[in-house]
Amino acid sequence: MMSVTQEDVARKAGVSRSVVSYVLNNGPRAVSEETRQRVLNAISELEYRPNEFAQRLKQGTDAARDTIGIVTGGKGYNLLERPYYNIILATLYDYAYQQNQQIGFLAYWEALRDPIFFNKHIHEQEVDSLILILPSLIPHEDEQMLRQVIARVPSIVCLEESIFDLPSVRFDRAEAARMAMTHLIRLGHERIVFVGLNDQRVTGHRQALLEHHLPYDESLICFLDAERIPMQSAYDLVTGYIRTKTHFTAIFTATDEAAIGAIAAVKDHGLRVPEDIAVISIDNLELASMVRPALTTVDIPKQTLARAAIQALQTQKAFPDQESVSMVLPTKLIIRESCGANQTQRS
Repeated sequence: MMSVTQEDVARKAGVSRSVVSYVLNNGPRAVSEETRQRVLNAISELEYRPNEFAQRLKQGTDAARDTIGIVTGGKGYNLLERPYYNIILATLYDYAYQQNQQIGFLAYWEALRDPIFFNKHIHEQEVDSLILILPSLIPHEDEQMLRQVIARVPSIVCLEESIFDLPSVRFDRAEAARMAMTHLIRLGHERIVFVGLNDQRVTGHRQALLEHHLPYDESLICFLDAERIPMQSAYDLVTGYIRTKTHFTAIFTATDEAAIGAIAAVKDHGLRVPEDIAVISIDNLELASMVRPALTTVDIPKQTLARAAIQALQTQKAFPDQESVSMVLPTKLIIRESCGANQTQRS
């Protein structure tokens, strides 16, 4: 296949080659938005890649054999600010290095909407494998672009959840939630507030109630604002329940960060944890053992998730003709002080 040049893009867009250069380099001269969009459309249609990658094109796919790209599902989820994902990302970089791999790029999904960025990075001469983190956050209107990604990159694995039947490495969110809720119910709690996202953890919350013949009260379910820091959002949600004098004796939060916000709200309104309100969560971040009272939580094998994702990519490349399989890693309840139970297990 012949490589596409800037001249090709210029002809397609009906502009001069210098205008194409201005768009690619964001200057030095300004380009009208209408002209810029024509150039971007031409770049997308022709799948043009900047000349800095010409040498790699001559070398062939060997240059990308050991390069992994990482794409996160959505910028609005504040993923890079979250301690949970910081651990996962740090492990991905560290383990890739140990395996003589390199992380070629890390980007929010939104960055791929730029055809210059897309053609620069999503290409078999640039990366031969890709990790999609939280792909369910990819907007439905970008489905065709996701199919292009799948067509271009030979090996893909999803982290935490799957999409389009792609192989995944994840934990069972519903089971983790059921485990946390069961612990609270066995301690005698029946009115339990759920603070989290609208995902499988709500299913696990409901399953535990049904298993113990307890009613499911929709009014005790509240969802975090994905655009805000979980601690702040959880603080405000729990404050709302306390101020409206809603009757509840325990809080189950989907993350440790949300649990810390919930504990702060309880204490700021003159109540005690766990004497008045018990709190349990999912994650088992390092800070869970340091907050007071120490947080009872379901441990997610974060580092194992990251390492398993890279191992899954290596297996796909080693056995390309075999069907890829998904992995569901086990979780474990870590009992500390925030629910009032005896501390029988330490992280």
